[in-house]
Amino acid sequence: MPIKDIKDKIIEDALQEKEKIIKEANENIKKIRDNNQKELSSIKNNIMERCEQEAELKEKNIITEARLDANKEILSEKQAIIEEIFNEAENRIEKLDNKKYADFMEKLILENVENGEETLYLGDNERKEINQNFIKDINEKLKSKGKKGNLKLSKKSTPIKGGIIIGTDEIRKNASIEVILENIKEDIETKLNQFLFQKNEDLNA
Repeated sequence: MPIKDIKDKIIEDALQEKEKIIKEANENIKKIRDNNQKELSSIKNNIMERCEQEAELKEKNIITEARLDANKEILSEKQAIIEEIFNEAENRIEKLDNKKYADFMEKLILENVENGEETLYLGDNERKEINQNFIKDINEKLKSKGKKGNLKLSKKSTPIKGGIIIGTDEIRKNASIEVILENIKEDIETKLNQFLFQKNEDLNA
């Protein structure tokens, strides 16, 4: 083969190889670009997903905090109302006329007496109608119910606003107005707290 033909053949092969290399390079570049695009898209999606999750979590936290603040405010308001109601109830008991107050005290004693031999401790400023004759009548009623009618008034008074303390020197049952109303109030407040807690749980479910 003439030298010229050999040179032409070499040049032709070189050009073909060059085009092949360029083609492969372009294909590799395209693959890299495609992979990078996929990677960028994946990163973008991950960022968007994290942002959405964090935004949702923040929204839930804000809502939860708002609900807790609202519940605290509601509870505070209701506790103030309960306090006002019970103060009014205590005032009403103190302002009962003598007949109604005696009926109230009789019922209180009969409901809290266990064996009919207890000592009754009255408040420092108990009404004069709650006296030995009053206790004598209650003893008769206890006997009619099959209990021992041996209740007696202590000579010592106790610092209560009203109601009575029943028992012995060692064991006493506090049935004073303050304690009775306080127990009822605590029960209502407990139920109120449970209601608000359950309501908040239902909203978060």
